Amino acid sequence: MACMGCCKAMRPRYKRLVDDIFPVNPEDGLVKNNMDKLTFYALSSPEKLDRIGEYLASRLSRDVARRRIALVKIAMDALDQLLVSCHDYSLNLFVESFLKMVQKLLECDELELQILATSSFVKFANIEEDTPSYHRRYDFFVSKFSAMCHSSADCETDRSKYVQLIHRFLYQVRWLQKHNRIRILKDDIGS
Repeated sequence: MACMGCCKAMRPRYKRLVDDIFPVNPEDGLVKNNMDKLTFYALSSPEKLDRIGEYLASRLSRDVARRRIALVKIAMDALDQLLVSCHDYSLNLFVESFLKMVQKLLECDELELQILATSSFVKFANIEEDTPSYHRRYDFFVSKFSAMCHSSADCETDRSKYVQLIHRFLYQVRWLQKHNRIRILKDDIGS
């Protein structure tokens, strides 16, 4: 047991901070005090934001594979909070990890995770960037969201939630397109 505490102290600080946001009982949700510490750390050391994103992405991938939905929700909540809080030049590095995680959730068969991913993507699309990145690839998201619009969800309530999020997403895509922040064929988003 003593070795376990010793090994934890030897881990990088960002990993310890990320691990601390996850409660012992996943149903308790995100540990708010520890999330505040992680956000403060990310704001004071923006160069670590990409590592935080990569580590959260690896945890999320593991939890998705093991079908730990509550832990996946906590990871996405943390990502959303970090994304909104950290407006900095290094945000572009973090966004790549964020988009990988959203893509991972959209590729799942779980409707709940797809809705969570769509909601997070809409929050991301609402963020004003000082210098937009034109190198990002949104093709996957546009085609996936279009396919989701035409899918048949099991529950009508879930489907209506789905469609609401898709409409918000399409509005954002059109806004981004109008302001020349992305270029997408009109066939992809349904004029």
